Amino acid sequence: MNNLSSKIKEICKCFGFIKTGFSETKVLIEESAFLKEWLTFKKNADMNWINKSYEKRINPSLFGKEFVSVISLAYLYNTPYKQISETKISRYAWNAGDYHSIISKKLNNVCCEIEKLDAEIKTLYFIDDAPFMDKVWAKKSGIGWQGKNTIVINKKFGSFFFIGNILINKKLDYDKPVENLCGKCRKCIEACPTGALYDDYKLDANLCIAYHTIENKKNIPGNVNLNGWIFGCDICQEVCPYNKTEIFTDDENFFPDERIYGKSISELENITEKKFDSMFKNSPVKRLGYKAWLRNIKLNKILKK
Repeated sequence: MNNLSSKIKEICKCFGFIKTGFSETKVLIEESAFLKEWLTFKKNADMNWINKSYEKRINPSLFGKEFVSVISLAYLYNTPYKQISETKISRYAWNAGDYHSIISKKLNNVCCEIEKLDAEIKTLYFIDDAPFMDKVWAKKSGIGWQGKNTIVINKKFGSFFFIGNILINKKLDYDKPVENLCGKCRKCIEACPTGALYDDYKLDANLCIAYHTIENKKNIPGNVNLNGWIFGCDICQEVCPYNKTEIFTDDENFFPDERIYGKSISELENITEKKFDSMFKNSPVKRLGYKAWLRNIKLNKILKK
């Protein structure tokens, strides 16, 4: 490994990232065909921003032709806590903090340290908030393989981790993709209660609980049973054998907040709009909005009867 590559991996480790990998920026030929088909058959539901940013998603050089390498990073948010309530929130949102700001700050610090290594170095970072195919580059950089639930899985620490990516204008020692270890296992597909995972490695957002409880601000179709979820859905990850790991984060930013974690459906329903805005002001739940929050809760009450 060249000196720059080893120094970058050490910097990333110092800021708490559990794995770092490198890949060469190239136009995503194979992935672009899959994405085009997915969009053509409207598997993206009404997330039309994906259509509008198609070209940038498949061609990282559109972020800047000087960027020749991708640094992919994994940041663990898994904790030893389990879902204990009839109303469920995805574990990445169990705390009142927003992972975007937490991880963005770490990525910014990583970039600052990398740029100190050489005055010619230029970087640009993302944390699932740009038209950049995070999972694809994490796969290419050897962070893990993309499982049948379409989520990146690492053999050692599972899939409950955030993916960050950094573009850099320097060639690095590129990592190789890791072996796909899903094998014949289809637990994630069999566990999906709505059929959103309609085939191996294929997801239909129109049926996805996570999509409807977060992105969909309209009425939720009657054929989509939320199964107790009011923000996100972790079912396809919870059943994955690789998430039986005992490796957990020590970052208290992602430990459950008692104001959110384990609350009953009536407790959550009685949260006022003012309290909602205050409680979730720095949380990913805030983007859901109070109206959709109540919609999800009330729909789950109806389905429970």
